[in-house]
Amino acid sequence: MNNPILQRLNADHKHIAKVMYCLRAQIKGFDDPDMEPNISQIMDILDFISTFPERWHHPVEDVVFRKLMEKNPPHPEQIRAVLREHEDLERITQELKTAFERVAMDIAVPIAHLYKTTTIYLSRQMLHLDAEESVLFPLVEDYLEEDDWADVEEEVDRVFGDPDDLAKQEYDHLLSSILNFDAHFSSTD
Repeated sequence: MNNPILQRLNADHKHIAKVMYCLRAQIKGFDDPDMEPNISQIMDILDFISTFPERWHHPVEDVVFRKLMEKNPPHPEQIRAVLREHEDLERITQELKTAFERVAMDIAVPIAHLYKTTTIYLSRQMLHLDAEESVLFPLVEDYLEEDDWADVEEEVDRVFGDPDDLAKQEYDHLLSSILNFDAHFSSTD
């Protein structure tokens, strides 16, 4: 991956995957009597997952994939399906966030259902990332040329302005916090 935008999207995927693994580690506490999940950490994870991709990652992908669609690549329906998943995953993330907020407020929530729903969600997220990395990113590399990337970069700059804005810095800090907590959490198992 030579293009900086595609490199950034790939790096985002690695961060999102790490956060998913942190969530998986936390929800094990609902299925393992020897572990107790950290609801505050789960809420931080869901906050990150619900905000970062929606605000900074998916809009960039949308610009890149729209440009790809202009090139008439193979499998256009698969590309559209992956893009539709963004909305579905964002909706499910919000539903999970609401359910865990109820847990945090000591409102009765069927834990077995919450565990199962979260496990399915994690699988869907990872399959989504894999589809983008194994199908869409290679198509982008094959079909987009230098002038296409210039168009993409111009639109991304127009839409996002300064990528180092304060909110983005806060979410970068939240990501570090989540990963540091998980490293500590994992080392105490």
